[in-house]
Amino acid sequence: MIEMPRPPEPPTLPQEKIRELIAYADGMAVFMEAEVELINELGRSTTGNDLARIIEGWKFTALALRESYDGQL
Repeated sequence: MIEMPRPPEPPTLPQEKIRELIAYADGMAVFMEAEVELINELGRSTTGNDLARIIEGWKFTALALRESYDGQL
């Protein structure tokens, strides 16, 4: 049977900094969603302006930080 290594521990950060990082990631997702909406309203939507994967990345980052620091906030 394959032995799984222990998962890495997140770096020790002050609680306020963790909250700030989560808020930043959440805020970037909201900002970029608004940016996409504006691009679409202006009729400038193209595949080059498709930011959906980046937005999902910001949402994932916020979730991953919340999960990594669960119990420390």
